[in-house]
Amino acid sequence: MASGLRKKLRFSGWRKKDREKEKTQDGPTISCSVASAKPSEAASLTTVTSPTLQSTTNSSDLLPPAVMGQNYGSIMTEFHPPETPPQPFTTTPSSRDPDFVNRRDTLGQIDRCSEPAARVALAGPGGDGKPQLPIENAHRTAAVRAEPRHQTWRIRGVPADFDEAKLEDLLQQHHALQPPHGDLAGNEHDGNITGNGVQVHTLTTDPRRDQVATVRFRRLPHRLRMLAHGDQLTIEVDLSMENTPVGGKQKGDLPTRFVIDQHFHGTTVLFSPSAGNHAVDVLAVPGLGGHPYGSFVNKGDGHMWLSESLPRDIPTARVMIYGYESGLQDSTSFAGLHDLAGSLRNAIRQLLGSGEQRHLILVGHSLGGLLIKEALVQMLESDSELDQIRRIVGALFFGVPNDGMDIASLIPMVNGQPNRSLLESLSAINSQVLRRQERSFVKFLDQTALNTFCFFETRESPTAAQDSAGRWKMNGPYRCLVTPSSAMSCLPPGLRLGHSAELPRTHSELVKFASHDPEYDKVCDVLRRMTKAILSLRIARGTYAVPLETVHTYTERADLSMEIEQKMKIRHEKGSVPYAVTLYGLGGAGKSQLALAYAEKHKGRYNPILWIDATDEEAVRSSFRRCAAELKLQEELAEKQQSVLADEIVQAVLRWLRDRTEADDEWLVIVDNADDVSWGILKIMPKGNRGNVIVTSRDDRSVRLVPGACEIVHVGVMSPVEGVALLLQHLQLGAESASELIRQDCDKIAQRLGYLALAIDLAGAYIGNGSAPEHALSQYLADYDRHRDELLQMDGFQGLLPTQKTVWTVWDTTLEKIRRDSRLQPELLLTFLAQFKGSIVEDELFRLACLGMAAVVAELDGEADEVMPAGLTQLLPLYKSEWDSFRYRQSRDVLVRYSLLQRVEGQWPAVTMHSLVQWRAMQNEADRPWRWWHLKFILAVCCQMIGGKEQPEFRRHLMVHIPDISENDAEYGDRRRHEDFMGSTLSRVYYDEGQWEKAEELAVQVMETRKTKLGADHPDTLTSMANLASTFWNQGRWSDAEELEVQVMETRKTKLGADHPDTLTSMANLASTYRNQGRWSDAEELDVQVMETRKTKLGADHPDTLTSMANLASTFWNQGRWSDAEELEVQVMETRKTKLGADHPDTLTSMANLASTFWNQGRWSDAEELDVQVMETRKTKLGADHPDTLTSMANLASTYRNQGRWSDAEELDVQVMETSKTKLGADHPDTLTSMANLASTFWNQGRWLDAEELEVQVMETSKTKLGANHPDTLTSMANLASTFWNQGRWSDAEELDVQVMETRKTKLGANHPDTLTSMANLASTFWNQGRWSDAEELEVQVMETSKTKLGADHPDTLTSMANLASTYRNQGRWSDAEELDVQVMETSKTKLGADHPDTLTSMANLASTFWNQGRWSDAEELEVQVMETRKTKLGADHPDTLMSMANLAFTWKDQGRHSDALALLEDCAQARRRVLGEEHPYTLSSLATLARWSS
Repeated sequence: MASGLRKKLRFSGWRKKDREKEKTQDGPTISCSVASAKPSEAASLTTVTSPTLQSTTNSSDLLPPAVMGQNYGSIMTEFHPPETPPQPFTTTPSSRDPDFVNRRDTLGQIDRCSEPAARVALAGPGGDGKPQLPIENAHRTAAVRAEPRHQTWRIRGVPADFDEAKLEDLLQQHHALQPPHGDLAGNEHDGNITGNGVQVHTLTTDPRRDQVATVRFRRLPHRLRMLAHGDQLTIEVDLSMENTPVGGKQKGDLPTRFVIDQHFHGTTVLFSPSAGNHAVDVLAVPGLGGHPYGSFVNKGDGHMWLSESLPRDIPTARVMIYGYESGLQDSTSFAGLHDLAGSLRNAIRQLLGSGEQRHLILVGHSLGGLLIKEALVQMLESDSELDQIRRIVGALFFGVPNDGMDIASLIPMVNGQPNRSLLESLSAINSQVLRRQERSFVKFLDQTALNTFCFFETRESPTAAQDSAGRWKMNGPYRCLVTPSSAMSCLPPGLRLGHSAELPRTHSELVKFASHDPEYDKVCDVLRRMTKAILSLRIARGTYAVPLETVHTYTERADLSMEIEQKMKIRHEKGSVPYAVTLYGLGGAGKSQLALAYAEKHKGRYNPILWIDATDEEAVRSSFRRCAAELKLQEELAEKQQSVLADEIVQAVLRWLRDRTEADDEWLVIVDNADDVSWGILKIMPKGNRGNVIVTSRDDRSVRLVPGACEIVHVGVMSPVEGVALLLQHLQLGAESASELIRQDCDKIAQRLGYLALAIDLAGAYIGNGSAPEHALSQYLADYDRHRDELLQMDGFQGLLPTQKTVWTVWDTTLEKIRRDSRLQPELLLTFLAQFKGSIVEDELFRLACLGMAAVVAELDGEADEVMPAGLTQLLPLYKSEWDSFRYRQSRDVLVRYSLLQRVEGQWPAVTMHSLVQWRAMQNEADRPWRWWHLKFILAVCCQMIGGKEQPEFRRHLMVHIPDISENDAEYGDRRRHEDFMGSTLSRVYYDEGQWEKAEELAVQVMETRKTKLGADHPDTLTSMANLASTFWNQGRWSDAEELEVQVMETRKTKLGADHPDTLTSMANLASTYRNQGRWSDAEELDVQVMETRKTKLGADHPDTLTSMANLASTFWNQGRWSDAEELEVQVMETRKTKLGADHPDTLTSMANLASTFWNQGRWSDAEELDVQVMETRKTKLGADHPDTLTSMANLASTYRNQGRWSDAEELDVQVMETSKTKLGADHPDTLTSMANLASTFWNQGRWLDAEELEVQVMETSKTKLGANHPDTLTSMANLASTFWNQGRWSDAEELDVQVMETRKTKLGANHPDTLTSMANLASTFWNQGRWSDAEELEVQVMETSKTKLGADHPDTLTSMANLASTYRNQGRWSDAEELDVQVMETSKTKLGADHPDTLTSMANLASTFWNQGRWSDAEELEVQVMETRKTKLGADHPDTLMSMANLAFTWKDQGRHSDALALLEDCAQARRRVLGEEHPYTLSSLATLARWSS
């Protein structure tokens, strides 16, 4: 019978063995030995250099840089075949890297049936109620239409000299307009009516200069009754029959044609004032399904307010309505919002293009408001329509669904019709059409002076519903069709309060007002105010006193322009002017050009527009005189010479501006270059309630020039797109016409210039003066790289460009002002900051440098020129052992104020500077030794960081600033004599950050220097060798590390003696290397020597003795001698509690180590108890984000994994990973470890895609960061292979397994434990491919080598035996399998105990072999023992317990105990569903098997 499947070796969810650091007597250095870590948290050897202080013992459990998922041996798990032949599948992984044997329940197919999709009705607008229904008095497409009361018809083509009586008479008598035969006598409602009973409602001139009428028939003519919806009736009227000619027509002229319709499409004039009284047009647009005329008619009394009330209340307004195809039911139109708006746009253009220069107010209801907005947006896109836009001065919106509306009841009405897309575009649910329109309309409002007012409904409306006959009626459930927020969202937030009002009506009734309706009065009041503003508007060209013009190469900066537009609309009631904005930023950023572009764009909005040059007092005086002349103020005032603050002309202009009233236009004054506010410019800033002010300045305090309130806009560098566009302007090319090569070179140039507008503009002038664009650009790039200084100082274009400044001179005035005004020396700080490699310089660097500078000064300052200048040292004063940051902050803030520096907020506040400011600052006093002073500063920071004195997460910010001292820099000169100190200090920082290659490079320099200067056997030389060995150790180069450590140990034995503390430290370090090489006997021998000697020399309870005991325990741990390890670890822990205290870091380390031993003994509850204690204490003592706290959290997560508490493990793993990314960086070795741990948890949850994603990241980053051959990289590859294995991707798994195995053979040797693990992994992959002979060959090698290297009873040896037994089972060699299974089980019982998890797994494996032999009773006996013991030890819901239940269920089924088997498997399936989740592979497998058995 087929055998089950087994698990691939995987090192996942590793525990960390806490490191034990050793103290040394090497003066300014630290050497330490470490306790070997558990497989998952292998320790790294540390022998590192401290530049100044002798270290004390410091124990910590760091995340292992050397192992992130080491494959240590194989774990056995139970194995039992299902009743059907097994398919390739994997079982639950353990938290170590095991050879895992198991079987699974066959995963059955689950048949799923699809349900028909339900049709979803979306929400949408109602317009004016149910379209084409009597509610709106709209037409229906019936053959004979009904005659509702107040039905209104439009007649076009009425001669200009017809009056109402004459028109009524003609219509009454016309043969085509007679009522149906038999309907001439009237009815009970109409009384004695003659003919059709026509009544003329309105008669007025339309835009085509003839007349248009609206009429009502009390008896509808037969021809009109038969008229289809949307059609029109044309009748001929022969005016020649009259005795007197009419309208200038003589007998024989062609007859006049009247066109009669009820659709009212296009523009219809309802009222026209006399020519001399005509000031404004009002155009009303109805909503969706709303009739153009009927939408505005009150249902109660038939009152039509646009034609009956508005002409009386606003007699200067011509009133019109606009109609369009808006019907819903039976519509054949597929026109969308854009199409309908295009037609409205054309109608508006015709009205405004008549040459009469009148203004227009638009009125929109529901969809009509959206059409108005869309039409206006379309007009804004055309330069030819800008003048017409300026004459559109107001918009009244009634229930306009700016953010959509409830259309749910209307969707069924249009189902299958082409107008459904229009309706759906109005939905309140994620309408992309409305979102796009809203963005565009905001831009329209920013660029125009449109006065907008919004009315919104406050009553629910009836919705559409079908009656029993299938007819649609507006009598469905009541809903709010357009919410107030949707109706007002087109208004900027600051305007909503004064530009909106509620109407207590339904959506349709919003625009239906009865006669003497108080709600109409609200609307009329708004229209009156708009009309009054128009009447007071001066059409004449305003005063524009701006001496500058935008350059032809001006490039629009859309985001900044929009921000200025928006902030110039924010009103400040308490300000000296209502609207004010300050543009501040670095010199050359383009502030003046932005202000100038705003002024030119809004010439029609402000009158006057004045420009004040505030560079200095004389420039201000000259500007005010020019403004006075433009305003035609008294010229004699100009003769008097006074202080600018008291100048009569200045005061006259200010007085004129201040005295403007509501009847006057708003004015705009731009105060440019207000960089120096010290001379009193505040006193001559314009004021007045009609005022708008824009200030440009480099000083961020210039916002205070406008008392009360002022908005602020920071003008930074150009975006890459804007920078490229500016250069293309100089080349007279567009973005589309320029080749890809030209665009790329433009981007390179803009990037080199830091996207500074002035620099790009000057470069563009230089390039545009050259040859062909491609050559000119490439030549400039070459020139810039070779002659940057000359290019940036070039002033050859003076007089040809608007600015007289260059990149060299643009900041001169600012720097001069800073020097003049400040008691400190901020420019010295600027020059010093310019030396930093990183673009961001944290304030924390100055604090650390202050604290560490004393050690550096003592070591380095030997000559006068090496001493830092007072201007810098005064930034680093100590006050009561802390940094006094006052002078630094004062200097920094001055530079920030003038935008020479920018603040960067965050966990570590910092400053940054533009690259060209950095270049300019580095030219200051270039002959001084700035780089040497910078190096001393960085060394001081490093000294303070070393030894865990500061938060280690800041170290990665420091790394970017460390200079390369290997450069042959003349500025360092003979300071190379300090190479020892500098190299050892920087090497230590690189080491602590996990940048071991850089640490190695410096460590080699230090070692060679000490050999030369001090001799090969000097203690300091030996320390440097030990440090270099530690670096090799972290790189996984254990042979190189061993070679150096043996030299150090032997030399120290000779020079210092065998029992000297430093000799013992070197022995401990060598033992740690042996552990990593798998040479545990050699490690044990050294560990015992160190421990015994220290007991004799220092005492049994000395901290160093306790460290050596912990190291020996670690060696026992690796040998699988967990009882011996436990005994030592308990001694260490108890002694440390007594000597150091329960919460001392070393005590916590020993507790973590003991927990790790419990973990391996399967005593997970005991391990959890200790893990929790360590974690909580570290959180309290060190903080939640301290590296040691994160390690303890990772260890606890590992315990949770073994307990099957994967959700708890995941929660901790995620916390550790995210905190590590934030604190240490995404590519730090500890972060990679945390990612691998989380991947392991995902792996246990069956989330293999999630695991794969993380594992690929870890592997690729490890390759880049550590190298392809580093042990950690190989481990990550093995873990990814394990995931591929579970996904059935055995070829991919095999490829990785072979790479790992071959590399480990080369790097570590063929019999290294890690190499054996990789061989076992590859064998497991062969096993799944059915290549059992290949698997057997490898497994025999692994087993025999493990017996020789580790011993026959080592846990890893037992695992290899279990794996080989699994292969024998698949080959049908059950006797051979049984023999091995029995050995493993008996040895495990003796070695680990009868209830150890691994012992229980071996019993399950033997049961599986019995099962294959048909010995079901023997199998049952073992499986019952396993299940019951697991229930007791692990809990009834532990995944391993559930696995044993499933195995026993299979055995019972084979024994014919179907009911018992079904009941047990059902319990197992329900528990897996509860514990593992619905989608876990084991849950699905159990449920599928259960379904199959049940059937």
